[in-house]
Amino acid sequence: MSQRSILKKAPPNSLLTYGLLAFVAMAGLSYINFMPGVVNALAGNIGFSDSEAGQVIAMNGYGGIVGSTVAIFLVRKVRWQRAMFAFMTMLTALDAGTVWINEYTSMLAWRFAAGVLGGLCVGIAFSVLARLENPDRAFGLLLFIQFSIGSIVISLLPILENLFGAYTVFYIMALFVLLSLIFLPFLPGLSKEKTTACASNTQPHSFTHGLLTLLAILLYQIAASAIWAYVGLIGLSAKISNEEVSLYIAMTGLLGLAGALLPVINHNRVGRLFQVVIGVMLSCSAALLIEAALHFSPSIVIYITAMALLFFSWPAVQSYLLAVTAELDASGRLSTIAAVVSSLGMASGPLLASLLLDGNNFSVMLYTCAGIFLMSAVLLFNPVQAREKPTAPALQ
Repeated sequence: MSQRSILKKAPPNSLLTYGLLAFVAMAGLSYINFMPGVVNALAGNIGFSDSEAGQVIAMNGYGGIVGSTVAIFLVRKVRWQRAMFAFMTMLTALDAGTVWINEYTSMLAWRFAAGVLGGLCVGIAFSVLARLENPDRAFGLLLFIQFSIGSIVISLLPILENLFGAYTVFYIMALFVLLSLIFLPFLPGLSKEKTTACASNTQPHSFTHGLLTLLAILLYQIAASAIWAYVGLIGLSAKISNEEVSLYIAMTGLLGLAGALLPVINHNRVGRLFQVVIGVMLSCSAALLIEAALHFSPSIVIYITAMALLFFSWPAVQSYLLAVTAELDASGRLSTIAAVVSSLGMASGPLLASLLLDGNNFSVMLYTCAGIFLMSAVLLFNPVQAREKPTAPALQ
């Protein structure tokens, strides 16, 4: 009996296939999900300064953007499983090999290289997720897994570091990539073009709609990440203790799991446009409520409500917008571009916020973020409306 017959492939439209592919897509740049733990490790027992730790993380992120950009030109030319196997094998070695790097310049170069490989994996994986029959469900599961992994790793990391040392977080990164390598042979082969009726139903304004969707993703990520970067300091400015701020962020962050599951379980019983617009409006309301928390009582209730609205709506909106990019390009290349745009938005938000701060006055930043959310709602309206679907395929 051949090895090919021994390995049973998961059905192309099964929940197992969607979940495994989402995990593989998460693993390439998994550190993003537990970034505070990575920074703490680098600036703690590993021995770098706070500034150096931040620069190492930034270099990893820049490498990811480079890798995802290169993937844009590869997704139509390579067999995705073979390419992923090669890149992930090298990434496993780099992540595990980080434990032998203790010099700052070497660490910068090492993590940049790991970021490039991770970005290649993420870019290719996004194109594969985009070619599945139900991209709403595919990207919803991706964000659900990201939120879940982040919560689990951050909560267990202190215990694991006591057992395995300061570099434990890099062992965890390598473990996720290694698990993805194990999953790859069980995933079904997919053509380089989506063959469903939905994908073949091209529309005359696809290019314009694709551009508008990418701009909407960019703006939404800028506004959301700007608030996320300073949400702790905002809480302190609202006279909430540091311990309470951490607790409230952790508790409301769990709502991200519910938001990510919305596209998975919805089956389009409610139109995608309605849910996306409501999600963006909730995000806009969150920015305004955070501003209110700085000036009105009871600030704790307002603060918690604002965080709950943002964390619930963020993954849902992103899932639906990524699904739109998947349906606008049958090859999945547009979804790979969306991965790059999303990363740029996440990197640009904190920078924009820092430029808008006036000491401890967050008002200009928060009002600007509310305005950016509204701009993204305007941009996404036509492309999302054009891709409305009355039904979704059932899972096997």
